[in-house]
Amino acid sequence: MEQSGCVHRQRGDEFPAAELLAAERRLREAVQEGDPSGLHGLLRPYLVSVRPDGTCLRTGRETVERDPGELVVDRIEPEETVSTVVGATGVTRTVLCTEGHYAGVPFERRVLCTRTWAYEEDTGWQVLTTRVGEVEPGA
Repeated sequence: MEQSGCVHRQRGDEFPAAELLAAERRLREAVQEGDPSGLHGLLRPYLVSVRPDGTCLRTGRETVERDPGELVVDRIEPEETVSTVVGATGVTRTVLCTEGHYAGVPFERRVLCTRTWAYEEDTGWQVLTTRVGEVEPGA
């Protein structure tokens, strides 16, 4: 289920939340397909990504992890996505069911991904920060 909670137009530089939701979908597809070039177009060069264990990664490491063999995502299904856009900044909050393997170790997790996005005319929506945390069963 996708929802958008868009603030009423206050300035001429606001963008529809639907465009942000489309970028979020493209990001999930690039992760599942293991597409480093697709990820590169959606991640800011100075992205900060915080993982469930508290590890902080920068964009270079984020795309390297998608190299064949290290991270393979077989399933990434959104349960719920909520987005908010104010001006050229957006936030998405997505609960995902994921399956795959990392460094040969299988995983199956339900995670919450919260991302802050920025929009620029020449690049479109790109992720500035992302925080991934595990969701407790039944939550």
